[in-house]
Amino acid sequence: MGYRLGFSKALGMPKLITLEPTNHCNLKCPLCPTGVGDTSVEYGLFKLDKYKKVIDVFSKWAQTVQLFSWGEPVLNKSFPEMIRYAPQSPHKIRSTTSVNLNAVTDDQIKGLLTSNLDALHISIDGVTQEVYEKYRVGGNLGTVFNNLKKLISTKKLHKSKTKIVWDFIVMRQNEHQVEEAKKIAKEFGVPINIDCVRTNLKEDTLKPVDEMIDTYGKWLPKNPMYNSYNMETKKRNESMEFCKSPWMETMVNWNGDVFPCSCVHTEEKDRMGNIFEQDFKEIWNGEKYVPARKELLGQSNDVTTICHTCKKMVIQEENRILTNKYLIGRTGIKNQQKNYS
Repeated sequence: MGYRLGFSKALGMPKLITLEPTNHCNLKCPLCPTGVGDTSVEYGLFKLDKYKKVIDVFSKWAQTVQLFSWGEPVLNKSFPEMIRYAPQSPHKIRSTTSVNLNAVTDDQIKGLLTSNLDALHISIDGVTQEVYEKYRVGGNLGTVFNNLKKLISTKKLHKSKTKIVWDFIVMRQNEHQVEEAKKIAKEFGVPINIDCVRTNLKEDTLKPVDEMIDTYGKWLPKNPMYNSYNMETKKRNESMEFCKSPWMETMVNWNGDVFPCSCVHTEEKDRMGNIFEQDFKEIWNGEKYVPARKELLGQSNDVTTICHTCKKMVIQEENRILTNKYLIGRTGIKNQQKNYS
């Protein structure tokens, strides 16, 4: 891989592609920029004809396409056809998606499970309406479970190989329901992923961790088993590793703007280029991707990208950790914690 050799120009092309069917959503999740009505981006739908052209380009090297990002994919009425197109010959690209199941229609359910989709993830963060709607604002758990039953029966009817997965994000208001969720998932006959909530989906890696915990701490679980952060030291429990994303993957939103990864909210100022206006190979090793990789490699560069901001926050956090470790070693006082950022 190019990053191992210190190359700022990628030797290969991205294997993982994230395409955004739409950034519209029917829910108002409070930690998601779409859910809170972020006005820093334009909203729209990925047109089917343009989507097919993008798949035609990426099919030369991509192995997997993720069809979800900052919205609810089923709000794009062409969504089942989008999924169906990716694995078709000569593309043969694996496809995955994630939905909240509040707005899916019976026709879409059939379409999803007869389209050669590899994995369908369902976001369900609670087992009672009271708990579920605290985060999935505007959602109806009864509707979700009813549609999940339809998915399972439709899968059996059509002998679909699509893997249906329940994704449960643990937060303070639902952490007491984790075991019950596991039980219900077993009754449905679907696997369940238990994941930890981030402080804020847009800014989690772009602002100081202690600041984010102070602002969004009310959502973080009390049980440290389910918390990605140390609430006393106000740091992440695990150090962030070297980011390989700009060498391995790319993300294209509904209007063709290209971003280095799916963690980045799709503001125009942070885009690497636009695939509707440029050849992707020019973008991939172009005027923004190369400086972004140089920054991650510690090489001099003169163009600031979203990767610069992300790395700056990571270094700041690592410096706080190292400073604390030094103080603890010198004083022997384990609880001496300060903000050295």
